[in-house]
Amino acid sequence: MNTAFLDAANLAWKIHHVESGFADRKILSTYESERKLIAENLLGFDAKYAKLFSTRLPSAGEVSKASSDDKHASHEENAFVKTFKESCEFTSGYGVAYNANTFNWSPSHPANSPLFLQFERGTKLRTGRILIPATVTRVVDANVVDLEQEIPLNGSYRIFIFAGKPSVTRRALADFADNLTTKNSFYSAFSHKDLDYHEKHNPHSIFFTLATIFATIRQEIEIQELLPEVLARYRDHVYADDIWDQRVPNAKAAAHAKMGLNEEKGGVVVVRPDGYVGCVVRLEEGTGTVDALNQYFGSFVTKRLGTQAQL
Repeated sequence: MNTAFLDAANLAWKIHHVESGFADRKILSTYESERKLIAENLLGFDAKYAKLFSTRLPSAGEVSKASSDDKHASHEENAFVKTFKESCEFTSGYGVAYNANTFNWSPSHPANSPLFLQFERGTKLRTGRILIPATVTRVVDANVVDLEQEIPLNGSYRIFIFAGKPSVTRRALADFADNLTTKNSFYSAFSHKDLDYHEKHNPHSIFFTLATIFATIRQEIEIQELLPEVLARYRDHVYADDIWDQRVPNAKAAAHAKMGLNEEKGGVVVVRPDGYVGCVVRLEEGTGTVDALNQYFGSFVTKRLGTQAQL
């Protein structure tokens, strides 16, 4: 059932992209290339698991052992327990990993800006995998929330701007906002004609939602003062990275640390409409960050972006 849901979600947002004129029809081929491998893995898992059940039903003790974290349990595991443990990530849907393609950045991607970050080289995030869960404080109402669940699956790319320390990134954020709103940027090229459109998640475009996460406590965040206008418009998606996490106990900004981003300088994470990471880019002063994102989106959208549009 998890696989069926992910199949539907993967195809739905790609059809939406094509039918709305956002992306070229060729992107539909990525449905098969991404989901066929997952289907083959599922069939292999089902065959192996079904054989174990038909051979002998596991005892209650074996089931309990398979789901426990008992460090003193015997290292001698039977086939049922071993298969259960090896496959739990896959069966839950969290272990799905897509290979590199136009949506999942890699060094071979047409977007070749030096600002793109790779796993273990500037970030812990892997493109083609689900966003790492993180807990943050929503600034407008002080609620502690799960960042990955804050923006609904509505066909939009979720652009998470990990803004680091406000005193360090103020200029970089201002430059990011200025370049984001230029005529030929990926963001402006697909914006609403009516920029006063009243919508919580998509006030400017049905294809993008922006979220900003500062590496400081909520009390130090004044949205209108710290954020440029375009980012402040998403006031319901401004967060403080001030919740301690046992997975990174020494981090001052746990969400930044879990993503593997610099806690002072931050970075920009693009998450596909189905929740999988598309690319990660450094947040720097100047035009570089938006230029890199123009390259990424320019590899599959129907409009020419950035410097391409001027040719």
